[in-house]
Amino acid sequence: MIETTGTPPVGQPRDGSYLAPVGGRGTPLTVLSPMPRRWTWLLRGLLFVRHLMGAPKDLRQLSFIHFAHWSVISRFPGQRRRSRYAYLLFRSDFNGAWSKYIDAFSIRIPKRMALIWGWSFGFPGALPPEPFRRYIAANDLPVDHYYSAYPDAGVTEIAAALRVRDAFERHVGDTAPEAFPEAWRRFLDEVQEDLYSWEAGS
Repeated sequence: MIETTGTPPVGQPRDGSYLAPVGGRGTPLTVLSPMPRRWTWLLRGLLFVRHLMGAPKDLRQLSFIHFAHWSVISRFPGQRRRSRYAYLLFRSDFNGAWSKYIDAFSIRIPKRMALIWGWSFGFPGALPPEPFRRYIAANDLPVDHYYSAYPDAGVTEIAAALRVRDAFERHVGDTAPEAFPEAWRRFLDEVQEDLYSWEAGS
């Protein structure tokens, strides 16, 4: 599914809530915040090390996140002269309400948010959540195009479906008819939580 959303409706706060119906259960977020150039090398180094280490456990536990990516921009494509500032670009896609997503970052991983956004101008700190939400909303870019392959499914349901598929192929795939009942029981024993997760989320 592809949607063209443009800018928030006139009179509606630019807090990301206008994106709720865009992609089914998914919501896009793009934040561009200016930062001093002198800190770009340090932030790039931190992001690179974090990339090599993989996604942290506390971030993976936020199962409603499809992905989250930060990058430092020194110059935009086609730009001849270097701008006065560098920029921190944050892109993400998630399930649920915009405000709850920002609050989850603020409450669950405030130190990590401060380490990443602390170099940017105007960053109020990750706690309390309300100033952090206002900061993200002020730097949130309008979404022109958004693609969602499975608009009616969330991250948890998709991951559960993949585990069910793999377990089915492993236990039941080429099972002989006489061994099928036992193979089916083993399959159900392994995936019952994933089946419940999919049913509860549908």
